[in-house]
Amino acid sequence: MRYERSGLQIRGVPDAAAGRDMTRLRSLGLSPGLSKFGDLAYPGLVLSVVFVALVCGGGTRQGLWSDALVQIVSLPLLAVASFRLRALASPSKLRLPLFLIFAVVLVPVLQLVPLPPRVWTTILPGREEVAAAYTAAGMSLPFLPISLEPLTTLRSILSLLPAVAVFLGVFCLREEAELRWILLIMFLVAIVGAGVELLQLIGGKASPLYFYDVTNLGRGVGFFANSNHQAAFLYGAIPYAAIWVSLARQGPSATRAFRLTFSAILLVALVVGLAATQSRFGVFLGLVAGLCSIPLVASLATGAERGRIIKIAAIANAVAILLAFQFGFVGIAERISQTLASDLRWPVASVTAEAAKEYLPFGSGIGTFAPIFQRYEPLEYLQERYVNRAHNDWLEWWLEGGVASAAVVCALVACYLFLAYRSWRTANPNLRLVAYGRAGSICVGLWLTHSILDYPLRTTALMVMVAISCVFMLRAHLEADATAVAHSKT
Repeated sequence: MRYERSGLQIRGVPDAAAGRDMTRLRSLGLSPGLSKFGDLAYPGLVLSVVFVALVCGGGTRQGLWSDALVQIVSLPLLAVASFRLRALASPSKLRLPLFLIFAVVLVPVLQLVPLPPRVWTTILPGREEVAAAYTAAGMSLPFLPISLEPLTTLRSILSLLPAVAVFLGVFCLREEAELRWILLIMFLVAIVGAGVELLQLIGGKASPLYFYDVTNLGRGVGFFANSNHQAAFLYGAIPYAAIWVSLARQGPSATRAFRLTFSAILLVALVVGLAATQSRFGVFLGLVAGLCSIPLVASLATGAERGRIIKIAAIANAVAILLAFQFGFVGIAERISQTLASDLRWPVASVTAEAAKEYLPFGSGIGTFAPIFQRYEPLEYLQERYVNRAHNDWLEWWLEGGVASAAVVCALVACYLFLAYRSWRTANPNLRLVAYGRAGSICVGLWLTHSILDYPLRTTALMVMVAISCVFMLRAHLEADATAVAHSKT
């Protein structure tokens, strides 16, 4: 009897053709030999961590109880996912995902290694004041790490736990249906978050639905502390929503009607929620996400159907622009009226670049931007709210990590470009895994662009979104390899 293949899992009694499917499954790097109980419980664990991260991981400051909750919840998933990696039949398939994790944690871990006084006083720039303070106090110079604030850097490492756990957790999922559940969780949080935004605007600045003490009062922030990050979450869901709408046309009529209805609600929530954030760059990138979704859904169709889908997608984008104009024009226009010349981002970026030169080549330590910036901040920039981020993550990484951070960022961007290229070059665009990979490539590209003017990837929720998108691209890459192997043997 031939295997019945469902997504990435194979069931049944083997025969010759099914044996080829088993070989293909193993070439994909996934093992079918896991327990039935684990197959049921493990996806639930992954979905739970993703849900908690998206709802509670919207803060941007260290020491928040919500971030600590997400980190604690992610520990069981990290342990179980690491154990499941041992069941993978092709260790070579683990090289790229493990490299990505290693690259992310490398710099902050190295910055915590204690160095003898002769080393850090000689080769680390910007440590003269530290040495002078010990000397003035009559104390001998201790062993110190590269980071000027080791505890802050340690917290930065801990903040990576949810993203790493979700990355490994989603990578170890076997069923394509389980990946759809992750998207459904994302969509539900987006819909509820957009509803919370409207209630926040109705309640005004005194609304109890602002969940963070330091937040953008008077603007829609949803489950986030920053309206720009809520916008980043919403426009990141647009490419996945486009796939969901495109695939909603398939299946039984009852299921198709439900999915189309849900898709309509989702798209309205995404557009209205984006407008309610009043995020200038967020709304612009939302428009870009909608435009990029047109070739995405077109790649899932063939022949005459492709032209019809392109027309529908173009109409959907036009309706989205009208909705955004209707619900958010006044607020966005007021923010745009604040000229770029008066935006504090530009002088902050200039000061950050100057400070980064002082700490080359090793950086000041991951997470140390705020105290370092205060040392270089001109008096005219002082105001009631202190500057806690550079609003340019590329510059902030350069300041905190120096040359090592720049090298790691370049390596990660190169991996992203490679995986994005592989996702769009795959010969079989109708595979859902490939569609997810293409959507993920759009999302990551938008977030990297957003990081030029903000810091969306400093939030736990968006780091988890990036992890999910990277896994989708990685799975599409592995699927392409598996397809090539299968064709070469036929």
